Amino acid sequence: MCFVAIPAMAQNNVAVEYDVTTHDSDSGEPYTQKMTFVANPEKSLYFNKMSLYVDSCNSTPEGKAKLREIQLKAWRVVQPDGTVTYDGRKLGLAPEKKIFLYVAKESEQGKLSVYDFKAGELWRYEEPLSEIKWTIIEDSTKNILGFECIMAQTDYHGRTWKAWFSPEIPVHDGPWKLHGLPGLILGANSDDLFIIEAKEVGSTKQEVPEAYSVNNYSKGERKKILADHEHYINNLESIMAAQGIKINGDGTPANLPKYDRLRKSWETDY
Repeated sequence: MCFVAIPAMAQNNVAVEYDVTTHDSDSGEPYTQKMTFVANPEKSLYFNKMSLYVDSCNSTPEGKAKLREIQLKAWRVVQPDGTVTYDGRKLGLAPEKKIFLYVAKESEQGKLSVYDFKAGELWRYEEPLSEIKWTIIEDSTKNILGFECIMAQTDYHGRTWKAWFSPEIPVHDGPWKLHGLPGLILGANSDDLFIIEAKEVGSTKQEVPEAYSVNNYSKGERKKILADHEHYINNLESIMAAQGIKINGDGTPANLPKYDRLRKSWETDY
């Protein structure tokens, strides 16, 4: 993706790189992931670039074979006797999909579509774009990457969100599911547990991407998918045991931590 100056947005699509910080680890420590957002007034996609690349490769037999070749080349170790082994510690040296989330918005259809991996399966669901109702707080402003941004606040699916949007960028959209303000959302947070920060803003000639292999995702309903995911995490050890898999090789209990919905789930209303 190539970023160019903001004045070119009239001819190109908006492109933003975000840092997304959450506390979704068992340790409770925050960690940050990179997400990308490409949009125009009609549609947008929020995604991870490495995941999109891996999914694009896996969408065709030729691409899948090429990706596997790249991975095996990066992971291979040639032993002194000439034999070849593969080192799991080198996984990060090859393209790998770690983030499954895609959020696609379509203004004309008035819907957003979510694609994600939950409860051990690929799921997709839709929501109306009319669900978020904002209160704009015009006397609260922040400068983000040189753009003067205004704060707005909303209660959405169990969390209170504060967002900063720039009227200078005429796209009424933003990262994740956030949208519907008179300008692009460049920053947002909820209780300092979920923090989204724009790190680079520009425009690109790239078309708004599409999620790949959407037919591989089972269609479901948001609240049920999230509830099933929490149940899956809280019962993972027994689910695996029923499949003959022991988390601890000696059969002792793993004592996995319970899923903390208030700290780990972006939406808590299920």
